[in-house]
Order: sequence, then C-alpha cells, then structure tokens
Amino acid sequence: MGASIRRWSADSRVIDALLAIALTAMSQAQLPTGENVWVRLSLLVIVVLAVRRRWPFGVAVALAAVLALQGLSADPPANFGLYLAVMLAGFTVAAECELPAAVLGGLALVAGVVAHDVNSADYGSAAGMASDLAVPVVLWGVGRGVRIQRGRADRAGALLADLEAEQEELSRLAVAAERRHLAREMHDVVTHSVSVIVIQAQAAQRVLAVEQPQVAKALTDIETAGRSALTEMRRLLGVLRDEEAASADGHAPGLADLPALLQLVGRAGLDVELTQTGTPRPLASAVELTAYRVVQEALTNALRHTATTTARVALAWTDSELALDVKDTGSGTGSGTESPGGGRGLLGLRERVLDHGGTLRSSVIPDGGYHVAARLPVRPA
Repeated sequence: MGASIRRWSADSRVIDALLAIALTAMSQAQLPTGENVWVRLSLLVIVVLAVRRRWPFGVAVALAAVLALQGLSADPPANFGLYLAVMLAGFTVAAECELPAAVLGGLALVAGVVAHDVNSADYGSAAGMASDLAVPVVLWGVGRGVRIQRGRADRAGALLADLEAEQEELSRLAVAAERRHLAREMHDVVTHSVSVIVIQAQAAQRVLAVEQPQVAKALTDIETAGRSALTEMRRLLGVLRDEEAASADGHAPGLADLPALLQLVGRAGLDVELTQTGTPRPLASAVELTAYRVVQEALTNALRHTATTTARVALAWTDSELALDVKDTGSGTGSGTESPGGGRGLLGLRERVLDHGGTLRSSVIPDGGYHVAARLPVRPA
C-alpha cells in the first residue's frame, strides 16, 4: 500500500493536477465577497496548469489572456494565486519548449502582466510593473538554464552509450584479429608442413609400389592420416576465422548486414556510399561471409591507413560472378608507413577468396585513394 502511494505521488501528472487545483482554490479564496462573477470565472483558467508539461506554450498563452482580460476592469484584483500560476507557467514554458516558443510564451506572459497592471492602483506605475515582472522573468531564466543543463546531460548520456558500444565493438574486433592471426600462422606453418608430408608420401608410393609393397602400404597410411589432419585443420581454421564473427542471433554476417557495417563505419568518421547493380541471388553462407569480410577489411584499412572521409562500395551481380569494388578517396598510403593493401588482413582475405575460386586485387588509385576489387563466382546457396 505504501509503495502504491509513493508511485501515485511521484507521478508528475498527479502532482500538476493537485497543484492546479490548489492554486485555483487559493485564487478564489483571496477574492473579496462582492467580486464580479466574470473575474471568478476567469480565474478558473488556472486549472490548465494540470497540463503545463504537455502543452506549456498553450498554458502560458491562456494565463496571459486571463491577465489581459482582468486588466479591462477599473481596478484589477491583485491575486497571489494567479501570480503564482504565472510564475509557474513562465518557468515551465522556458524549461519545456524550444527557444522560439519559450521566448514567445514568456513575452505573452509579460504582455499579460502589463495589460493587467495598467489600470491597477498598486502596480500601475512603471516601477510597480517592473516589480510585478521581476520574479516571473527570473523564473523564466531559471527554466532556460534547466533546459540547457538537461540537454547537456542527455547528450552526455548518449555519447557515453555510443562510447561504450564502440568500446565493445573494438574489443570484439581485437579478439577477432588475434584469432585471424592465429589462423594464418596455423595455415602458414602447420598446414603447409602436413601438405608437404602428404605430397612426399604420394611420390614415394609411386616409386615403391612394386618393389616394396609393405613400405608403400605404410606410405598410403601416412597419406591418409595426413589428408585427415588437413581436413581437421581446415575445419579448425574455419572456426577461428568465421565463428568469432557470428552475431548475437547465431549466424555469421553476410551481404544483408552491410548497411549495419556502413552505419558503424560512418559513426567512426567514414562516409560510405553503397550501390548495387544486377539481380542479387542467394549465395552459400561462406561466400556471403567472405564478401562481407572483403568490404569490412577494405573500409577498416581506409579508416586506419588513409587520410579520407569518404568511400564507395559497389556490388555488381552477373550470371557468373559477384563483383565487389571498394574505393576510398584518401592518399593511398595515409600518414603511416604501412600500405593499406599490404597488411596481413588483405592477404588472409585473398586466401579466403581463392578458396572459393575467386580473385582479389588491391591497388593505389592514381588520382588518390585505394581500390580493393574482389570477384566471387556465383553458385547456388
């Protein structure tokens, strides 16, 4: 029960409604017994404070109209409840509205106070009007300060969220890069050595098949074991290269994930234009992953090694192949010592593209920039 009461009292709409009712009742209680009926009715407009957060500009205009209407009488009543409502409306319109609406709402309240005080016996002078306007104007300024501070806090929160997301992405990319490095080392050292063993075993079989059949059989067993080891090694390399990139829903990225990649790169400062020609068709998941990796590596290199802010990604579909072209408008080598096309990332991609029967080339554009071109055969998924 206590928790329900706390939630009810903390609701801003309930607080505003209670405040509006209280100020309306206060304004009515302060009026003399013989006050005109139309003055009492006009003060009922104070109840609009119940929606001051939802329609702050409309509330300010409504109260300004009430002030101006009361100024038509010979001696407008000096009502403290109405004065509190004006102060609250001035603060709210400044804190909740954009600057143009906040200024117009504040000016409307100022005009209403002036119109109200013109015929007032106590506040009809310039000094009286100035004293009557002092507190509402100050509260309007406080409201603007609150809005500015709130905007800064919102921007800081959004920036912090972006930084946390980018930090997580950088950590994931660092882990992925280490896994790819390990995969390349395994490919270069272990797979190459086992391949040599298999080839030598095949050659020795041909020489000894007739003269020493038992040795030839042993060599056959060596070749079989070597081929089995190569198959298992390729499977492990696939785990290291591909599975670390599986997304949260369990599938490896493909061409459908390119817009998300370009959005991420755009937040890092590289504006990328994506074009596509021809008729897209479904591909094997490994081929789609390779195409995605080509674009990702090329754009990462553009961010890392070239002084550029724009790039173009073009996908061209034909009956026999998918052509991928990634061009940036940087200087080609950037400010670092490493060429963007000479890193291990593109070398590993070239191996992956070759495994699918495709080609990958990278070159410096004469007019400035770097070009990565991949061609992948189109086969049914």
